[in-house]
Amino acid sequence: MALESMLLLGDIPAGLRPQPLLLLGPAGSGRSALLFRAALVRAASSPARVLFLAPRPLERLPGGGTAAAGAIQRIHFLYPPCLRELLQLVASLHETFSSSLSLIVLDGLEEYLGSCSSSSEVAHLMALLLDTANHFKQKLSTDSAASCPLIVSMKYPGEALEEEEHLSIVERYISARCWLHPDAEEHSNPDVQDGGKVIKACLSRPGAKDQEWLVRFDPQGNMTISSLPCRCETDSGTVSGKAEEHLVASGFLSLNSGGLQ
Repeated sequence: MALESMLLLGDIPAGLRPQPLLLLGPAGSGRSALLFRAALVRAASSPARVLFLAPRPLERLPGGGTAAAGAIQRIHFLYPPCLRELLQLVASLHETFSSSLSLIVLDGLEEYLGSCSSSSEVAHLMALLLDTANHFKQKLSTDSAASCPLIVSMKYPGEALEEEEHLSIVERYISARCWLHPDAEEHSNPDVQDGGKVIKACLSRPGAKDQEWLVRFDPQGNMTISSLPCRCETDSGTVSGKAEEHLVASGFLSLNSGGLQ
């Protein structure tokens, strides 16, 4: 599991089980691209299929390097357009997929929550997602690397009080979070000036040290991830495949997604 570290960014401490992950960022921060990347990495490393849920198809599928060869065929894309259909779909996944899933990804959560009429609907959706991921985890090996992580992406809430309340409920169910935001110090980078993007990713999980990375998108949309030194450490370097798997396991970088969102 590599982006199974962004799902997979970073090393999973001994005894720390893979955790559901909430990926937060503004529009254009690469949330979808990271989710898709994580899905590719997971699909390439597990015989079980990956489920990618989103309100609509990705505008484009970014390159995934060697991990993309054949892996995309093991990713099942479903696009429920509204909250009601998403709830029906998730509730029936245990019947739809007789075999197990190695990863469940939900992109654009805020679009579904926008139609929630009460906080209980938000809680119901989150509980259903966690129960479903746990169901498929039970069908896999008891080994932590074989668990079925859940990764959910959500845009930063705006000024509306309702959006803040939705995020508060989501965070009750998912305690591991990764924040994405543009890195102001990298604006002078030639790639940025030519149309690229530089995003800082900050991962926080209970029971583990916080971790940070720089995610660079070149003008063609290709992605590279470099680790940043922890506050208590001085080592840094390019995130390895093993580290990416860790993100997927924790719910953040195990997947890269297509298109910058």
